[in-house]
Amino acid sequence: MVFRIRDIVTILGLANLVLSAPADSLQRRQSTIVDCLEAASVPVISNSSPNYASEVIPYNLRTPFFPIAAAVPETADQVSSAVICANQFGLKVAARSGGHSYAGFGLGGQDGSLMVDMKKFKYVNLDPVTQIATIGAGTRLGDVSYSLYNLGGRALPHGLCPGVGISGHALHGGYGFASRMWGTTLDTILEMEVVLADGSIVTTSRTENEDLFWALRGAGSSFGIVTKFKLQTLEAPANGVRFTYSFGVPTTGSNISYHVQIFRALQEYAQTTAPKELALRLWTLTDVFEITGVYWGTREDFDTVIAPLVASWPAQTTVVIEEDNWLDTLVAVANGATLPQPLDYTQHDTFLAKSIVAPEPLTSNALTSFFNFHQNSRDAPVPWWVIADLYGGVHSNISSFSLDSASYAVRNSLFTFQLYATTTLPPFPASGIKFMDDLAKSLISAQPETTFTAYPNYIDPTLSASDAHRLYYGSQYQRLLNIKRSVDPMMRFWNPQAIGV
Repeated sequence: MVFRIRDIVTILGLANLVLSAPADSLQRRQSTIVDCLEAASVPVISNSSPNYASEVIPYNLRTPFFPIAAAVPETADQVSSAVICANQFGLKVAARSGGHSYAGFGLGGQDGSLMVDMKKFKYVNLDPVTQIATIGAGTRLGDVSYSLYNLGGRALPHGLCPGVGISGHALHGGYGFASRMWGTTLDTILEMEVVLADGSIVTTSRTENEDLFWALRGAGSSFGIVTKFKLQTLEAPANGVRFTYSFGVPTTGSNISYHVQIFRALQEYAQTTAPKELALRLWTLTDVFEITGVYWGTREDFDTVIAPLVASWPAQTTVVIEEDNWLDTLVAVANGATLPQPLDYTQHDTFLAKSIVAPEPLTSNALTSFFNFHQNSRDAPVPWWVIADLYGGVHSNISSFSLDSASYAVRNSLFTFQLYATTTLPPFPASGIKFMDDLAKSLISAQPETTFTAYPNYIDPTLSASDAHRLYYGSQYQRLLNIKRSVDPMMRFWNPQAIGV
């Protein structure tokens, strides 16, 4: 369903926006920061500007936040000036790349922060000799893939949604259907230009500002504002084979056992056979149980590599298999969405998402508990679905990078689950939050011997800061905290789950 901007403005109560601070104090502070930005020649949208409401509409309408102002810089120097102004007036700073944050953290994660909107940093250049891409921090994934392919048949591993911004995606992971073959987006980063909390502009790489380079690749939003990336591109595959295997929906305990068998067979195949060119995903809800994905290669090779998995399933209902080139495959897995994206993002939803990173195979007991919960949730308070992406397996290149190579901690995942519930428009009921907690617990609590973690790009704003740090960063957190204290001792770059909160 598509909604006009003015409809969403009305729903969120933005038409007559008043922040929660005392009006006179807020007005003085807001005027002062705007004056500072204007004096520094930084384009700015104040909260009294006619386009403020449309500027701050979040992707997730469940998490609206209202910045004191939005800086819209066009150069790294202007980003620096914006941070210096925020320092002068003691404001927290949040950068927004594509605005697709599940938690609204690009708006600050609170009212009254200074938002730095990076949408004008939208460009993709490719060196024809080195095949290194230079990409502006506000470029969306659809523009990245479209431009690289048309510039030289090149590609990067990245997510499926064309409207996602490169910065948040790459700085916190960047899984996609080519990741088992090539790694995550952050694994292709060679160099970044970044504005630090003191306003300085530095270059960071494996040989320059190495600690910062390590920290940015996994927890980037806590450490600075990246203005541009240099990434090593790869040759786009000539062919992609898309597939969907649809299975019957369980109505009895014995049929739930049948779905457990299917997933257990999938785990065994992943651990022993699944080639790196194969992306696999389980999509399930009460009335759907499907295994979908892409094989980057020929149809003949696909038929060979998938045969052992299909033979291990007790049955299958329907099969759909299609072939395309790299770019058309990306369009297809994005449900036909156009890859080139507008400057301002116009898609919205009202939702809560959670993630579960399973580092080892799930037991029959855990899967039975999980699928039983699905079957018993026909009357759930919110529409919902679950996807489980195969990250690991014996041939996956995601885990080929050492844990020390970057602060990104999701290396040893076998499967990563995304749990998603939506109401399309606000409000999102409290009963929906409880339902999502119970859905996650139906899996996690049934396998207590496993240490489950979480994926930071499916950020869950209901987590406490300490739980977020544990789940997203694990053993990496102490080093991240030490670097944060060194480069941002005043916690200028802040959100409710930032390093150091």
